[in-house]
Amino acid sequence: MTEPSAEEALPDLAWPELPEPRPELRGEIRRACASELSPRRGPSVGARVALTLALAAGVVVVLALIALGKERPSSAGHTAFFGAAGWGVVQTAVVGLALARPGRRAAGGLWLAVALGVPLAFIGYLTLAASSRLPLGEFFRGDHAGGALGCGLHALLFGAIAAAGTLFIWRRTDPFSPALSGSLVGLVGGLTGATAIGIACPAGETWHLWIGHGATVAVLALAGWLLGRRVLAP
Repeated sequence: MTEPSAEEALPDLAWPELPEPRPELRGEIRRACASELSPRRGPSVGARVALTLALAAGVVVVLALIALGKERPSSAGHTAFFGAAGWGVVQTAVVGLALARPGRRAAGGLWLAVALGVPLAFIGYLTLAASSRLPLGEFFRGDHAGGALGCGLHALLFGAIAAAGTLFIWRRTDPFSPALSGSLVGLVGGLTGATAIGIACPAGETWHLWIGHGATVAVLALAGWLLGRRVLAP
């Protein structure tokens, strides 16, 4: 029977016990490592919730002010404002019940269904709010598709501002399910951009609403899912 080589026997060797540094040396190490550290407390949960909702409301108000002076039927304006108020309640629930309490939310449970279902529900809302529908071929001819693209870019821009600000407000707060929380942040931002453009834009054609207003919600929810692990995880 051959003796094992030194390389083969190495994993079986006992790990040597390193000597403890002297007490004064340990103190010097601690002082050197902690010399530039100071206790820091982030904003409270209530403050984060308030900042998030204020940011969303501010984005909607800014886009509404930009659109002042545009002619639109008064009934359409009332529908847009009531719709924005209703979806604002949804945003408040997502922020107050999900983002504010990540430890009590089971990953992949109710809030995953919310992240998937709200964009579909918003498309359903736009379908009910639409006043007309062009054939798809006619929609992509002329200025119809260009107008929808312009609305979509504005909704995406303002929604991304709201989502990015919300990610910053809640950064490093979710060690449990940061991707799901990121998706909910994107959902909040997407609803902000979509409801804001709904107030600013007088169009009521179905394809325009789906592409120019509703697509933003799904796009930003997906983007939030991808960014959540990087921004929201500690």
